[in-house]
Amino acid sequence: MRAIQRFGKQLQRLRTRRGLTQEQLAVTAGLSRTFVTRLELGQHDPSLSTLVRLAKVLRVSVTELLEESMSARQWWQVGEARFATREDAEEHARTAGEMFVARYQNKPGGPERRLLPVRETK
Repeated sequence: MRAIQRFGKQLQRLRTRRGLTQEQLAVTAGLSRTFVTRLELGQHDPSLSTLVRLAKVLRVSVTELLEESMSARQWWQVGEARFATREDAEEHARTAGEMFVARYQNKPGGPERRLLPVRETK
């Protein structure tokens, strides 16, 4: 997955966590809903000013908004697919019939890998 697509997933995750629709986020940030849709789909690179406006509306830092698209300190993996959250990795693992997800953490000596079981859904 490309960095811009990971950014789109992070934007969508933060937006839904705040309970906002794309329209609400767009209006509050002074953007169009179609532009927000394109950002979430990874079809458009945001400018710095757009990142700042989105971060303010979502009440996060620009760093947190970009966290998924940057080289993260921690990430989750199922096969070759990489995810920012355990929840996303587990969702993918369930559809792929996998029983484990791998958590990677960047350490001074290199990435550390730990296998964890896929948790049951509630």
